[in-house]
Amino acid sequence: MSSQISEADQELLLHKLDIFKIRGKDKQGHKILRIIGKFFPTRLLIVEVVKNYLEEHIFPRLGKRRFSVLYVHTGVQRSDNFPGISGLRWIYEAIPINIRDNLQAVYFLHPGLQARLFLATFGRFLFSEGLYGKL
Repeated sequence: MSSQISEADQELLLHKLDIFKIRGKDKQGHKILRIIGKFFPTRLLIVEVVKNYLEEHIFPRLGKRRFSVLYVHTGVQRSDNFPGISGLRWIYEAIPINIRDNLQAVYFLHPGLQARLFLATFGRFLFSEGLYGKL
């Protein structure tokens, strides 16, 4: 991820695009943190801005409740709006431990063939056992 606009504008963009949203509940009644991949402006963001946005606007709303993550991969183009597997891993690792412990499942909706093969082949090596087991 690289920056071409100011950090304030990047945060405003994250808010306007509604990439991260807490909405609905899964079958077990856990809140869902929805991430819309096709709206993720990878070329315009720096990692630190995403981290700060999550810390200020998303993590406090999750609190001490159990939750699931739904990552919607539909419409994602590798060169335009895919943060990459390492970017997704970084977002996971940016979650504070007290909130991460409440993560129950990660749903990866509509992964392409390449993403499926990559996760099946390298997922165990790139993600912690706890995260990979929740995928």
